[in-house]
Amino acid sequence: MRAIKIDVMQPAGLAEVARLYDTVGYRGGVAPADVTIAARSEGRVIGALRLCPEGGVIVLRGMHVLPGLQRQGIGRVLLDHCVPYLDRGPAYCVPYAHLVAFYGRVGFAVAPPASLPGFLAARLAGYVAADRPTLAMRRLPPA
Repeated sequence: MRAIKIDVMQPAGLAEVARLYDTVGYRGGVAPADVTIAARSEGRVIGALRLCPEGGVIVLRGMHVLPGLQRQGIGRVLLDHCVPYLDRGPAYCVPYAHLVAFYGRVGFAVAPPASLPGFLAARLAGYVAADRPTLAMRRLPPA
């Protein structure tokens, strides 16, 4: 794996993450209210994720690594880095179905749609209606 540095992005650095998201076609954007965690290599952002406060819970969104650098452990390092933030309260994500084990390694488990907060159930329903093979996962903080 290449040498990477993980940063919690300050508002001034969010434009770099927005450029990464443009490159990969992610339209979720970035916001100063989010905790945005980025992986850097050779001075550029090569991967990122957002931890968004929504409806009283944390939603992990926008996990992306540049296509040519995927499957090199960068996403795993990003996910591991966000665990202390996830430990603060209930957290959700809406990944592609083939990523259940990836998110499961940090404590996320598949959540039935009926158990989701309303805003997240609606988001999931929209993804499913658009033929995106996604599901919802929930992670509870340690007891």
